Amino acid sequence: MNKFYNLDGLPSDEKTDRSIVVEWNDQFSIIAYDNTSDLDVKLISLTNKVAEELFGSLQILYNFPLTFAHTYGGVDAEIKVSKQEFEKWVYSQKSIETHKILFYYDFQNLVGSLQNLVSESRFLFCDFYKTFNVNSFMLSTKPIQPNGLMFASGQIVTNIFSKINHLFINLTSQLDFITKILFEIENLPIDFNEYPKMKSKGILYGDFKKIKSINFENTLFEKTDEIKLIISLRNEIIHNASFENIPKVYQKFEDNILVEKFIYIPDYTNGLFDTFKNRNRFFNNEVKLNEQLPTLIKDFWIRLENTIDSIK
Repeated sequence: MNKFYNLDGLPSDEKTDRSIVVEWNDQFSIIAYDNTSDLDVKLISLTNKVAEELFGSLQILYNFPLTFAHTYGGVDAEIKVSKQEFEKWVYSQKSIETHKILFYYDFQNLVGSLQNLVSESRFLFCDFYKTFNVNSFMLSTKPIQPNGLMFASGQIVTNIFSKINHLFINLTSQLDFITKILFEIENLPIDFNEYPKMKSKGILYGDFKKIKSINFENTLFEKTDEIKLIISLRNEIIHNASFENIPKVYQKFEDNILVEKFIYIPDYTNGLFDTFKNRNRFFNNEVKLNEQLPTLIKDFWIRLENTIDSIK
């Protein structure tokens, strides 16, 4: 049986105009917007284009006698090799082709990290709405007051906030990785007499102005209010542990019936938290994260796709 998870935190057996995620056969589908499959295909296509740039064609790459050392040595737990053993092997090759192949798979690993982040962010988004919907947080069968607001905290709420915290950290990591990928493409090495280091190693999203080959409009490099809000939330989570002093899920009751759940995020202006002296968690505007999140995610994924499409 399908289960629908909704913006207002109240699950349903049928789709409503508030439905965001549906669970079926232990799988999630996003009702609101989901281009993550397209993102995955386009990122694979991007690695193929880099292979063509380096080798002339994918077929030429695949004609080389590839080993697991080429592809996964020093990268994947499946390959048991020490740093010293791998280094000795690389120096023993003395081959331009080997150095080029190693670099290509380093680039592929960079893109693969972004693919994993996108997949993880999709799961975190869905799992947040499931956990938010299926828990009532009630200590008794009735609220203290038949009408009004109650808030819940504790282990289940901590679990919900851990998913949200992880999601915003993940999204900011995606900003870092797409910046690295673009910078690497703009600075592909020419000399392969030695195994080259990646130029993007120290590059983060804050360095995006070093990207020269694309128009930033409608990409993740256009500093919109939505992008700035994602970064603001991530920074608050990383540097101040949370965007709430005590993580809370609010519950609204009418005639003893639960009619809505929500989570507040701090007031912000142009994507930046409203701040006075040491205080930056004001909640006067009653901005509900559970209602804001689908718009933030949709905008982010559309801009990520536009960014990939812009890469020459």
